[in-house]
Amino acid sequence: MTGRVSTNRRRGTSAVELAMVAPLLIFLLFGIIEFGLMVKDLVGVNQAAREGARAAAVGATPATLDTRIAGAAPTIDGSQLSISYECRSFDENSGTWGSWRTLGVADGENDAEKGDQIRITMSYPHRLVTGGLFAGLADDPESGTVTLRTAIVMQRE
Repeated sequence: MTGRVSTNRRRGTSAVELAMVAPLLIFLLFGIIEFGLMVKDLVGVNQAAREGARAAAVGATPATLDTRIAGAAPTIDGSQLSISYECRSFDENSGTWGSWRTLGVADGENDAEKGDQIRITMSYPHRLVTGGLFAGLADDPESGTVTLRTAIVMQRE
């Protein structure tokens, strides 16, 4: 009789331990999935910005850059991207870089001079797939989004 009681108690103890540990394991599993999806989107945004900066470095206009960036990030929604194109020149007299200005168009190319820095800045609202579970991490808890940002700088060739 004592052997049967001991076995039932052990089973009951295992069930209680599982009930205590399972929510933590499920929370960790969803956290890993959410973090993986966020990194996937960040890599896509970085790749798109790098492709845009590379195209701008060889003279592409802002309109052309929009097309190149959209094609370089097939896994993210291009309509959700916020993009800015800027450039700045080096002042030989003072030995410093000037302020950033909006990249324009001149003679069918962008208006950055050879040696200027070109910066592509992008932000993308990543929607959390876990909803309210990780809403505390969100920039905007009501919409459940985290804003991913990147900036790539290249020199005009």
